[in-house]
Amino acid sequence: MIPRPHKDRSRDDGAVTLPTIFWIPVFFMILLASVELMVLNMRQVLLDRAVDVATRDLRLGNAEVPTHEALRNRICSVIAFVSGCRDNLSVEVFPVDTATWSLDNPDAPRCADFTADEAHEPVFDTSTGNRVMALRACLRLKPMSGVDPLAMALRLDGSGRFTLSTVTVFVNEPRNTGTAS
Repeated sequence: MIPRPHKDRSRDDGAVTLPTIFWIPVFFMILLASVELMVLNMRQVLLDRAVDVATRDLRLGNAEVPTHEALRNRICSVIAFVSGCRDNLSVEVFPVDTATWSLDNPDAPRCADFTADEAHEPVFDTSTGNRVMALRACLRLKPMSGVDPLAMALRLDGSGRFTLSTVTVFVNEPRNTGTAS
């Protein structure tokens, strides 16, 4: 008895296999890109909050002027969920030109491709009060994976890291000199 070929053509046992093989990788890429975007946004919010918390006392005018290292350590102590913060964080403080209200640092920004040797002390001019100062913090991080479309679209530096940056502005209040009015 020879089986008839037309009976086998009417079976649909493997009909779902081919579309599944084609669509499962697409769904996994969308899922992976969504998780990458969620983590990236969470890191950005953590950086924004850490900079705000670290500069709060400066804004109120009741703190001593920190050094570059102390400011970096304060920001990194507030950030959670980011490993290697102290090694990959750059902080720069510069006066805002009130004629143009430009937030561009007259020196080159240190957000991209910086090394620890290039980090410089932030300049706080404590002799004059009511000066508008900008603080820019840049954090270089590695993407979670390099295969999803979002990670491939990020601008990476030579070490395979992308940059998150935040800017906050505050007024350099006059400091108490110990004299009572």
